[in-house]
Amino acid sequence: MMRPVFVFCVLFAPAVQAGPSQFGCANTELAPSASIEGTDGVFYRVQSDLRLQHPMDDSVVAQLAQLTRVLAEQGTTLIYVNVPTKGQAMPQYLPPEAAQYGYDPAVMQANYKDVTDRLNAAGVPAPDLMTAMLAAKLDEKVFFQADFHWTPTGARLAAQAIGEMIRSLPAYADVTPVEFTSQEAAPEIAFSGLRRELQTYCKETLPQVKATTWVTTQASGADLSAADIFADPAASDEAPAETTEAPAEGEVLDIFGTGSDEASLVLVGTSFSDSSINNFAGFLSEYTGIEAVNYAITGGNQFGSMTSYLTSREFAEDRPTFLVWENPIYNSLAQFGPVPMDELIVAAGPACDIATETTAADNALTASFQPGQLKPQDAFLFDHGGEGARVADVTFETKAGIRRSVRIERSDRLRATGRFFLKLEPYWHPDLVHVSVRFDRPLTDTSALTLCPTQKGDAS
Repeated sequence: MMRPVFVFCVLFAPAVQAGPSQFGCANTELAPSASIEGTDGVFYRVQSDLRLQHPMDDSVVAQLAQLTRVLAEQGTTLIYVNVPTKGQAMPQYLPPEAAQYGYDPAVMQANYKDVTDRLNAAGVPAPDLMTAMLAAKLDEKVFFQADFHWTPTGARLAAQAIGEMIRSLPAYADVTPVEFTSQEAAPEIAFSGLRRELQTYCKETLPQVKATTWVTTQASGADLSAADIFADPAASDEAPAETTEAPAEGEVLDIFGTGSDEASLVLVGTSFSDSSINNFAGFLSEYTGIEAVNYAITGGNQFGSMTSYLTSREFAEDRPTFLVWENPIYNSLAQFGPVPMDELIVAAGPACDIATETTAADNALTASFQPGQLKPQDAFLFDHGGEGARVADVTFETKAGIRRSVRIERSDRLRATGRFFLKLEPYWHPDLVHVSVRFDRPLTDTSALTLCPTQKGDAS
């Protein structure tokens, strides 16, 4: 009867005896974002910041490697950026009771190194941000005290590590670097959902997410701090923050003002990148010598920004030299199965411009094929013809009338590019004769259902 006891030990957190709180906090480990308070008012989330294992399955590494190769075949170098957790990159403020949750700094840091080492070995450039952030000065915090995002110091050290890697890549040999400088600006206060949540468990006011901001400018004087394409304005309970409007639906932006003959760098990612208070995109420009254009999305999780960008017409028409994909290590790329990565791989390939025999009826496009004509490696682009569509309902039908359906959907946080890519293999049947799509908006004159060229991108 020993086994049930063991199971309960795994499922339930230990009874932690925390030291006295600097802010009169109690029971923060019972908050929705269960957290513990360390020294100097630094809070750590139990689930994300103290977890020892952040898996990167070999199948995900293989998909990232394929995406890297497909992008490279079209002239873009991908850099995948794992943001370390607070426990990995700033462990010195943890309280002794963290060990009762199983926290082990050596195991956590080995986990981060394992992920980046395996990615680099597979041909995916993945800089080591953890080591760079651990090298911060003793009086510099790389994460905010009552929030899980990095400070300007953390963002600067991260950008420096990324810049060093980019400058070492073969594609940089053809780059003529431009000089950028970053200067201190006015202090800014940012909204923090975690701080607001934890405050209800504390008598005293928790530290604000406040920092001296930085502004990065080119030698000519151009201000790069507002180059945020998909900013998500959020109201602050403490101070208003400057925001940048997202593009209107249907509007096509020229994001590369320097012209296609010059190197370009696009940043996609999460709220770590989509924040004016840390100037991450500006620091990237400074340490790479290339202007960084920011497509990050707050609340888009691991795929929101990357999917929004790779399915956009801007990407299809003007691909960047470097594409930096920032994602916290705790945001697993396997969370939603292989389909999101499969879509990125298809979108990253050559233009999906192979016409099909398509008819429009009952607000749906239907393409017809001969039995055996479609192969598992085929892929489709379902293009509404403009911005706005968020849903594509796809139906596959065999000669015998067997039907399979799949829905591709973009949440409200993602950009509604109206372009949906789908790899056929999971839905393939040897006798497929019809493929149809219905969007959540009426068809337009430019709506299309096209095939994509067979990609290379394999390891051979």
